[in-house]
Amino acid sequence: MTTFKDNLLDDLMREHGQTVEEAPEQRRRSARPLLAAAGALAIAGAATIAITGTSSEAYAVTKNADGSVTVTIRDIKGVDAANAKLREYGIGAKAVPMSRDCAALDETKMDLLGGYVLPRISDNGSVTMSPGDVPAGYSVLLGVSNLPNRNTGLGFTGPIRNPAPDCLAEVGN
Repeated sequence: MTTFKDNLLDDLMREHGQTVEEAPEQRRRSARPLLAAAGALAIAGAATIAITGTSSEAYAVTKNADGSVTVTIRDIKGVDAANAKLREYGIGAKAVPMSRDCAALDETKMDLLGGYVLPRISDNGSVTMSPGDVPAGYSVLLGVSNLPNRNTGLGFTGPIRNPAPDCLAEVGN
């Protein structure tokens, strides 16, 4: 892992590790070692991945040959159009703006240890997901930040029970 990921995991496990350790054991579809980190990441709602590039497009949702979908959102203005494409492609995700006025996520509505596949992150800040990665009745939130000094970011949460919130709490500067 990178230093950023190591530090994030350490911080999240320090704050929420006991909750994750005390959760009842459930049968998992995926044995990915980062499930606990994803749950903690979802609770924090703070992991923002910088998107680089020179494109002026607000968003891109691209269907790949294997049926997966790659999502890039460079501006909050692209949220509604990106969501329409995500629904069209059967992806269990919802793009939402990040705001300091938004309430924190309700942990009781989250699937912290269940059978789901984390979005795959590319070097340019895009995420890739496939239909079926997220359990029915849940959505992964794709948080879009337009704060100055945030380089327009795209972050994600673990699955949260629908109806999913319409925004994520913005943290940081």
